[in-house]
Amino acid sequence: MMKGTLTSWIQRVQSNDILLGYGSLMSADSRKRHSAIVHEGIPVTVQHFARGWVTRAYHEQQTYVGAWPEQQASLNAQLVPVTFNPGLQQREQDYQFESVSFSQLVFDSVQVSESDLAQLKSKQFWICHTLDIVPADGEYPVNASYLATCLQGCLEAGGASEVERFINTTQYWPDWISDDLDQPLYPRAACLSHDDKAHCRKVIEKLMSRSAPQHAHRSDS
Repeated sequence: MMKGTLTSWIQRVQSNDILLGYGSLMSADSRKRHSAIVHEGIPVTVQHFARGWVTRAYHEQQTYVGAWPEQQASLNAQLVPVTFNPGLQQREQDYQFESVSFSQLVFDSVQVSESDLAQLKSKQFWICHTLDIVPADGEYPVNASYLATCLQGCLEAGGASEVERFINTTQYWPDWISDDLDQPLYPRAACLSHDDKAHCRKVIEKLMSRSAPQHAHRSDS
């Protein structure tokens, strides 16, 4: 994303609240259709927060990614302007909104001018801090439709390299992922193009072919 695009994005954003979307909110299609968020997301790295498959959605019987403070960790995300309304609260009912310092944000792929920085620093940044850490299991699996929604957002933001960043900065990968791409169980699933669906299937197959799934352990922050 070029500097001019970021400058115009800042000028269009009326909200003072910016959510650091690190899961399905990275998908423009999902957030537009299900949360009425029309702005483009700006890719960033969030320092001192870890992400993992640990947020159990009991009401949907599946597991989502969640984030928690961890000093040595980081994750890729997107700046998503929001309004704290009942719809957003419902969508994020398994999390609490936690304030994040602007100093924790790194703009890897975006050129930021001094005027852009000044305007961004005036905003309030939030992240969805998971309420509990419970890894996925057979009863509460990771569904491919949710993972694909996250990956689609990564593809939009930075292509295959952003997908790899998501994979490499996400902990507690399960032993298997439930394949529901053709009949999504995730209620805010993105509409995938043929190419995006094929890419996501390849990513999932690669993840599941790992000889030793990586179950990272939370470290004290």
